[in-house]
Amino acid sequence: MGWVLRLVKNGAKDPFDGVDVLEIDRPEDLGDLADLGLTLSQGKHLLAGVQQAVVAAQSRDHAARRPKCRTCGVVCQLKDYRPHQIATLYGAVTVRRPRFHCAGCGGRERGVGWPSHCRSTPELDQLRAHLSALMPYRIAAGVLEQFLPVDAGNHPETLRGHTLKRGAELVDTAAAEPATAAPAITLSVDSTCIRSCEDGHRHLEVRLGNVETAAGARQVFAAVAKTDTQIEALIRRSLKEIGQTADTTLTAFTDGCPGLRAILAEAGIAEPPFLDWFRAT
Repeated sequence: MGWVLRLVKNGAKDPFDGVDVLEIDRPEDLGDLADLGLTLSQGKHLLAGVQQAVVAAQSRDHAARRPKCRTCGVVCQLKDYRPHQIATLYGAVTVRRPRFHCAGCGGRERGVGWPSHCRSTPELDQLRAHLSALMPYRIAAGVLEQFLPVDAGNHPETLRGHTLKRGAELVDTAAAEPATAAPAITLSVDSTCIRSCEDGHRHLEVRLGNVETAAGARQVFAAVAKTDTQIEALIRRSLKEIGQTADTTLTAFTDGCPGLRAILAEAGIAEPPFLDWFRAT
């Protein structure tokens, strides 16, 4: 049994004027449950085909806009197209970026409101960073490759680079305003040491913790000591994002390390912290 999946634009005069995205061939009977519906490979090819067809239609419509020359104001003429590949959640797509020239003065212009020279979509970058924050880069790359037709930019080092870039962008953003104020917040801070597996390489001291409310709101934070990331700023940001106000009661937990107690004081925690009882056993 076979099907042909065709993508047709709304309002098309001819219903057969569309793009054949995928030809599906599946058994007619269900003697084997493995033959039920689409396979993972067919689903990935389907998403990639639909994505490429939609992007091609978008780029054609956008390229029809003619910019005006910045020098003489005359509407420019199409000169040529340049292919530009962009990685998306549903596979790498090739966009035909138009270039224009002015017949009057010979000036050159690019498309009206054409996107910048990006290599990947913001949604893909966000998913990469999210998965990389939950698991090692290599495993995150394997998850993307297994379930999505991402065929560009899924190397572990690429994910690492995108994650660090995303994190650097978030450092300077303002903390999100919570929907409700928190009457009480519990703050826990600790530190650990990551030892290098090679001789001569320095060890890393990581300071980490979390803030949470009785309603279930929670933020976690971590920073390597002696770097540009200030753990005190992360604590203040996390407290604000889960609803800290002037009336919020803060309860802090840490061990007897004077350095961690100093961090809490720098973050504005005036009350002395409680001793982490796990350390006392």
